[in-house]
Amino acid sequence: MLNSTIKKLWISFLFILAILFFSDLVIHRHDYFGVDGFFAFPSIYGFLSCIFLVFVSKAIGIFLKRPEDYYDE
Repeated sequence: MLNSTIKKLWISFLFILAILFFSDLVIHRHDYFGVDGFFAFPSIYGFLSCIFLVFVSKAIGIFLKRPEDYYDE
């Protein structure tokens, strides 16, 4: 039961993702800068921004990490 529900959710997610990705072909966007007129720029920009945030959070975690028994001492 749970496996089929998860599979249906993944299929729905990928279908919506494909619709949003290829809607860039039909929807006319007004580019304000030169680079944002490229195909799928919002998708690529969002993906790269997410990767950047993951790396920044990992770097910040190195400095903020405390030993496991920090509060027990």
